[in-house]
This record gives sequence, structure tokens and C-alpha cells, in this order.
Amino acid sequence: MDGVTAAEARTGVLDEAQTLLPGTRTLRLTGVDVARGVAVLGMYAVHVGPHPAHGGLNLAFLPFEGRSAALFAVLAGVSIALMSGGEVPKTGRPWARVVLRLLTRAPLLIALGLFLTNLHTGYLIILAYYGACFVLAIPFLRLGIPALIAGAAFCATVMPFLSFAIRSHVAPRDLVLWIPDATIETFSTASFDYILQVLLLTGTFPAVSLMAYLFAGMAIGRMNLRSELVCRRLVAGGAITAAVAYTLSWLATDVLGGREEIYRSLIPAATAAGMSPAEFYELNVNQSFGTPPTTTLAWEFVANGHSYTPFDLVGCIGVSAVVIGGCMLLSRRWGRLLRPVADLGSIALTAYAGHFVAIWWFFREKDAFSLTHWLWFGGVALVFAVAWKKWIGRGPLEWVLHQASKWPGKLIPPGAP
Repeated sequence: MDGVTAAEARTGVLDEAQTLLPGTRTLRLTGVDVARGVAVLGMYAVHVGPHPAHGGLNLAFLPFEGRSAALFAVLAGVSIALMSGGEVPKTGRPWARVVLRLLTRAPLLIALGLFLTNLHTGYLIILAYYGACFVLAIPFLRLGIPALIAGAAFCATVMPFLSFAIRSHVAPRDLVLWIPDATIETFSTASFDYILQVLLLTGTFPAVSLMAYLFAGMAIGRMNLRSELVCRRLVAGGAITAAVAYTLSWLATDVLGGREEIYRSLIPAATAAGMSPAEFYELNVNQSFGTPPTTTLAWEFVANGHSYTPFDLVGCIGVSAVVIGGCMLLSRRWGRLLRPVADLGSIALTAYAGHFVAIWWFFREKDAFSLTHWLWFGGVALVFAVAWKKWIGRGPLEWVLHQASKWPGKLIPPGAP
């Protein structure tokens, strides 16, 4: 069975998003699934784990802020690259099938994102923006590694400044101004132009910024991830990239005066609130979610999680490369030990949606942040993932997406040239 055991085929270990070469069926990259599992556990840490603002040991959870979501987005790019041929991009009719699959999955992700947003858990949902990114990625499916790296670099370093310039005219905002989001109300009442503006530029996860992560992930997915040398270079290169990004951000903000410029722009609002600019900044800095304020260009030099500045985007790409390369290396040696995390990663969409339903069910009017809650969420998810993979196979929502996007294969038979 092309090197795949009957048990693996029966449990759904294969997925078109994980195949490596056109026309072949290969085993899933376990390390990629492990990285997804790490992203899920990191996301739980942000949403229900100890809040870093409380200080003390809770600060250990600060690195997950923004970076778990970035890792998910980079891994989405990896999956798109693997779906579209891996090291050798598909062309012709195989490429057309991938295009149709992405066009099918995009609206389904948008619909799921709107549903989860409508639960009103108080959390921001990224799925609708992923749907937009899936469409934006289509023209770039045939690109190789150098072009994809160039695309990631452009979106991470140039696009934030273009976004700043455009938003300064069409949607200027200060630190505490409400950020529009992709909600059922937006989609049902706003104009099509405004919906596109929210999804692409002014929303909480603007797609033009997310594309930096997708391009980086697509470049990684075009690499030979089964090569130990490639994975080691990913770890080293990612660590250097992240270190440079965060160091330059520190120099720009804390040494060269960027933070003081931000504080000056906050003086009116801070005075009205009876605080110093520094206190006002610390209290509201997370309100810059997805779109930094347009009051001063100095905002583009911070590296806070979800700020989507050049330093945040580049730093998160570096961290994601370290995690993906590291998980690939660890899976070569301790694959059996990491199997529960890989199982969790293989049903990441179900784990993502399911934890929002759980938060809505159990914590509608309660504070969800605690170490106990994180351990419970992570433990239950790992046990569920192992049991589901063992006895059923593909995750519930993964199965729905797979079934819904099978029609291109019927329209364009696999054997067609």
C-alpha cells in the first residue's frame, strides 16, 4: 500500500495536506503534527492559563502571548505547501485541484470562525482571517523557496508600514479605540468593501499581516523536512532571526527613544485617565491587537505579541522556525513518546474550536485563567486526541473539511494530466 500499513490507512494517518511529492502517498510528517500540538497547548496557555499580568511565576506564560497564534499561521502555510506538492510545486490539473480545495475550505473556515465569534466568549477568533489568507495564497502556490522567503520578508518588513500609511487615512486609531472584527453582525450588515477592509487590513488578525506567516510556512513546507541538516538549519536560523528582531526592537524602543515617543503620544489620554503615560501604556498595550495605533510611527518598533509590527512578525517567524525544526528533530528520536502531542496536533482545528465551546460552556461569567484550568484543558485534549486517533481516525472538523473539499478530485480525476 505504497509503504503505508493497513492500520495507518484505516486510522486516517494520511492527509492530502501532508503529502510531500506529487503523485505519491507518504506518511505524515510527525514532527509537523507535534509542532501543531505544541501550538494548541500554547494557545490553551494564553486563553486559560495563568495570566502574566498577575506577575510572579505567571510570567513564565508570557512567551506564549502572540507566538502560539503565529505558530498556527506558519503551520497553516506549511500545510498549504505540502498540499500543493511539497518540495516540487504542483502544476496543471493537480495544481487546479489544490486551488479548488482551498477555495472550498476558505468559506468553511470563515463560517466556523463566525460561529465561534458568535459564542461571545470574549476571545478573538482567527479562523475567518485564515479563510481570507487561503484565497490570497492561491496565486503563489507554484513559487519556490527563494520567492516565498522574499514574500514573507516583504509582508513582515514593508507591509506594516504600508498598512500604517493606509490606515492613517482610512481607519486612524489610538491605543484604546475599538478594533473591528469579523463577526456575524459585520458580515450581515456591512458592505462588501468594508468586510474586505476588516479581513485584509483593519481587523484583529489582518490577512495582509498574516500572509507573512503563511509565506514563511510555505517556504518551510517546500524544504526537505525529512533532512536532519535542514531541520538543524531551521532551528539555528530561526533562533538568530528571532534574536536579531527582538534585539533591534529593544534598541529602537528603549535605547533610541521609541518608547518615549509613544509615551508622548499617550499624554492626553493618560492625563484624562489620571495615570502616567507609562501606566496607561502598560494597562492598554494589548489593545493594539492586530493593528498598531496610528498616532505615531514609533508604534511600529515595538515587538509585543499580536502587535503585527515588523519586529513582532519577524521575531515570531523565527520562533516558529525553531519550534518546527526542533519538533522534527525530536520526533526522529522520541517519536513514540511525543505521539500524544502529535495526535493532538493532527486534530488541531477540532481542538481549537472545541476549547472555545468549553470556555463558553464552563466560564461564561467566570475568570478562566489559572494553572489548573490549563492543565485540565491540555490533559483532556491529549487524552481525547489519542483515543479519537486510535479508534476513529481523522478529527471531527478535519473530517468535515476533508469531505467537503473532495469534490475537486471528482471534477478533475487524479489520473488526469
